[in-house]
Amino acid sequence: MADYSRRKLIQFALKLKSFFVSKDVLSFLAFLLLSATFWFVNALNKDRELTLTIPLEYVDIPKNLMFEEELPSEVSVKVKDLGVNLWTYIRNKPEPVSVRFEKGNAEKGNFNISNLQLLSLVSERLLPSTSILLISPESINTTYVRLYSKKISVRLNSEISLENQYMFCSPIEIFPEEVEVYGPRNVLDKLTELTTEKLEIKELRDTIIRFVSIKPIKSLQYSVEKIKVKACAEMFTEKSISLPVQIINNPENISIISFPAEVKAVFNIAVKNFKAFQSSDIHVVIDFNEIKKGDLKKKRLKIINNKPYISNIRIQPEEVEFLLEEK
Repeated sequence: MADYSRRKLIQFALKLKSFFVSKDVLSFLAFLLLSATFWFVNALNKDRELTLTIPLEYVDIPKNLMFEEELPSEVSVKVKDLGVNLWTYIRNKPEPVSVRFEKGNAEKGNFNISNLQLLSLVSERLLPSTSILLISPESINTTYVRLYSKKISVRLNSEISLENQYMFCSPIEIFPEEVEVYGPRNVLDKLTELTTEKLEIKELRDTIIRFVSIKPIKSLQYSVEKIKVKACAEMFTEKSISLPVQIINNPENISIISFPAEVKAVFNIAVKNFKAFQSSDIHVVIDFNEIKKGDLKKKRLKIINNKPYISNIRIQPEEVEFLLEEK
């Protein structure tokens, strides 16, 4: 049964092939193609109509202006021309039209682009032979209000985890740290900080640069919409060293002696900075200003870290006894 079906299918395919390669069918297809070509060429040589959508770009609009109505982002233009010219628009979309904000308008409180001006701007993107039959919108008319401005700091909202055995080699940087914010005075007076959208990075092990959007606030505009974030991570190792206990802010007539005079410090340090470490990179101190006469002669030590590539400092002991002596 299967062999019979296969033979029938092969016979049908052979008949179909014979039909399409016959002289009559080939002649018919040739005439059909030729007729379609003549029709297409004839259509291109006659006047036709076409509706185009052309984007609008606004130039030199100050940041401290807020329009009461949203400016149109495009215009719809019905045009007439030879079909061959309209085919050019179909293959290559017209470039955006630049609408310039004139500074003189800023004093009037309104932004107007007349029908004549808009037609002139759009015509620059069309062929000289193309006629504009209809344009929508016919003109651009809106009013605006002047906004107050204030520089406000930006706080990065981030969740960055490090790869095992990696550490930050420097604090996370953001640029700019402050942005100019434009808006109503009553809103700006209450605003003390801007925050970014959340930046999530997992298992950081290299230097990365990201651009993060500032969270929008209704009725406010920013001088920049995104900030640049730079985070740097590198492999670390552990190092231990003995450091002297130092006294700070002590009067010249009083000397302080600590017991012990040195402590052991253990910390993480970036591998590439391991050999460059100096004892001045970390200070272990007693602050005389925190010592009161009559207290027990024992004080918890403070750690001063002078390098960003050093972290997780532990000292032993964490507190020492001390003796005050007048000179």
